[in-house]
Amino acid sequence: MLEELIWFVLVAILVVLFVNHFTASRKLPPGPFPLPIIGNVHKLAAKSRHIDLMQLEKQYGNVFRLYLGSQLVIVVSGGDALQEVLVHKSADFAGRPSIFTADVYSKGLAIVLADYSSEWRLRRKVTVSALKMYSARGGKPESIITNEFDFLLKRVRARSGQPHDITREIQLAVTNVICALVFGSRYELDDPEFTNFLDIMHAIENTIASGSIVDVFPWLRFYPFKSIQLLREKCKERDELVGRIYREHVEANRVAAPQDLTDTLLKARKQAEDEHSSVTGSLTDERLIMTMGEVFLAGIDTTASTLCWALLYLIHNNEIQERLHQELDKVIGPDRLPKLQDKKNLPYLEATIAETLRLSSLAPLSAPHKATVDTTLQGYHIPKGTTVLVNLWSLHHDPAIWDNPDKFMPERFLDKDGKFVPPKQDRFLPFSAGRRSCLGESLARIELFLILAQLLHSFRFENPPGYDLPTLKPNTGALLTPQPFKVCATFRHDD
Repeated sequence: MLEELIWFVLVAILVVLFVNHFTASRKLPPGPFPLPIIGNVHKLAAKSRHIDLMQLEKQYGNVFRLYLGSQLVIVVSGGDALQEVLVHKSADFAGRPSIFTADVYSKGLAIVLADYSSEWRLRRKVTVSALKMYSARGGKPESIITNEFDFLLKRVRARSGQPHDITREIQLAVTNVICALVFGSRYELDDPEFTNFLDIMHAIENTIASGSIVDVFPWLRFYPFKSIQLLREKCKERDELVGRIYREHVEANRVAAPQDLTDTLLKARKQAEDEHSSVTGSLTDERLIMTMGEVFLAGIDTTASTLCWALLYLIHNNEIQERLHQELDKVIGPDRLPKLQDKKNLPYLEATIAETLRLSSLAPLSAPHKATVDTTLQGYHIPKGTTVLVNLWSLHHDPAIWDNPDKFMPERFLDKDGKFVPPKQDRFLPFSAGRRSCLGESLARIELFLILAQLLHSFRFENPPGYDLPTLKPNTGALLTPQPFKVCATFRHDD
């Protein structure tokens, strides 16, 4: 009798849970039925989540639901739905969910990963102000990039015509550009501090990119995973190194005449404190140190990987590279390097950069959002606290928007007269949009244009004789980065 009663109670509980789930789900977007404990985790392969989500989109529409473990997640793709999330209802979806590895990485101090609040709005405002002030000094970023390109040019010319790994060279150059922009000085490539910085950042990137089961099942956080322990150690080393550089800037006190982005951040903080004395507690040294670190980390991998994707696509499409050489030769000539002011006269290069951003879709899912209030999306109910994933890969590879979406075609961004046509925001979001758009977009665009223009002006890049064409299949993780590949770079101009 007791055994029958226990079974009856268990069945009754399961029925209630099923009915509650079914009733609640009727107001939510459609989606696959979740399994006990794991939810819909089995629907997503670790190395192709963006592709798997695009396939589910075909079945359930531009807005659908999943359960990762017990956590409700809404997946959004398609121009109209993404505009609603990122722009029209930006405040409703401006939150960030708590993710274990993100909390280890940032301790709640990173602007990109912090939840939406009045304090977050202030910190972002100050950082955006600093970035705009620094970017407005167009000559300063441009001179730093051109100076570093001189070092890159010498390294690549030294191996002219020989197969070598261009991805490593570009990453070193971009890292030094970011060091000069943020910290005020570049490093020699064999400087122990520089190599230590690279080791720290690579360890952090690799750990975050590989993900952690703890992010799906938080109750596993008490298990001593080696990857989480490594992440803690490397983040501590990062904070110590960046913190030392920050304190040197505070002692130098160059707020009146900022020399780099860190000085400009300190100036923006002072201006905010002078205007509102109550903000002092929100703009602590610890938070500014984290801001320096996240600008540094974000600026390296995204810019370097985009440049490498551009060269990889051009190796696969020699006729496009030849057209770029013709444009550069006509506008610039052989006797000088391209400058930022040349941008308006290089429409095919601009179109090539836009097409690289679209096709590579470097951050296919962006960082997850969170509903800050009970709201609606495309007519569906979205409860407060719900995690929202935006599938930018799907938008950028939608055949209903882009002809031959998997083909590299810069001309799709040109009009009939050959002029560059900036893509509309409802179909092109490489830097996201709204309150959570990329902080460093303006600097990133300057770097991408100048470095790619100067590389293509100086060199012809070809696949080494006897080598197979390098794969277009990316390394997968938080970013879709190109696999290392070798090129033969030939200098295009006589000395």
